[in-house]
Amino acid sequence: MIQELMNAGIQIALALLVVFLVWLIFARKSSGFLKFAGLYGAPVKAMGIALIAALIFAPLTIAMFMLPGLADAAAGPDTVTGRVQALGMTPETIAIILIIAFLKTSGSEEILFRGLIAKRLIAWLGFGVGNTIHALIFASIHLLIFVAPGGPAFDPVLAAALIGVGFTGGWVMAWINEKRADGSIAPSWLMHGLTNAIAYPALAFL
Repeated sequence: MIQELMNAGIQIALALLVVFLVWLIFARKSSGFLKFAGLYGAPVKAMGIALIAALIFAPLTIAMFMLPGLADAAAGPDTVTGRVQALGMTPETIAIILIIAFLKTSGSEEILFRGLIAKRLIAWLGFGVGNTIHALIFASIHLLIFVAPGGPAFDPVLAAALIGVGFTGGWVMAWINEKRADGSIAPSWLMHGLTNAIAYPALAFL
């Protein structure tokens, strides 16, 4: 658990460093760093929308990773799901799930994708075009599962599922942040982390 916490901290620190360097070079004179990155609180209503969205996207994510090919990859011995299957739902396992779901995965990804990429593209191209391009980039990253060790062989159906869920999730997260939370990335962080926290143990025992 300590190792996972350290790994999560390193990933978040690296993500923050990237965003900080971009801010330092391009936006230091026009905006404070926390505002630039969306690192501030969000309205309760926006967090509520994110909570509802997570409860919708969690079943979609679970269903996607139950597809033949993705199911085996999701349950590999080095994955969160595989570790939950091996260790069971102990207090330590629950802590590991929460660390990975809310910090290691969603923490660094939200800082980079919603805190940097989405914001900059939306600022340059407008919300519709900018958010669509950002969501396509976010979705495309999920295709790396096909080249990861233990990943499935490329399959167009699996690729379409990954792109579809990834694109929709990314688009909705940025929409909540920018249209309902005044640019805060707190809602997408909650939505992303909670979706993963539900999906990991569910995939382990379904």
